[in-house]
Amino acid sequence: MPFVDIEDLSTTVRRKLTPHRRLQVWEKTGGVCVLCDRKIDGVRERWIAEHMRALELGGPDDLDNMGPAHAACALLKNQGDHRRAAQAKRQKIQYIGADASKRPLPFGRASPWKRKLSGEIVPR
Repeated sequence: MPFVDIEDLSTTVRRKLTPHRRLQVWEKTGGVCVLCDRKIDGVRERWIAEHMRALELGGPDDLDNMGPAHAACALLKNQGDHRRAAQAKRQKIQYIGADASKRPLPFGRASPWKRKLSGEIVPR
């Protein structure tokens, strides 16, 4: 999969997949799996409408980003997508400074110890 510059990691809202949209996804490729390029037997095999670029990685929820895929092929792809999305979200949290401090202030609210005004140190 090619490198994609991640600008924004907001998750795209998923619209309802109506039978009409599902048929459009099928007809767009003629029933060929977009992941393994094999023909899908629509009667005997389970298939799903797969997003080529995952919604959680900022992919759009439109027909240009969707295609039919075998359920087994999609499962493998989605595992990799979730791993990449989790890593990207961790990087974004670190970049914007939203993560918890690794070095909390001594005697701060997160500390199990409290320092009184007299200088005495007591447990919280």
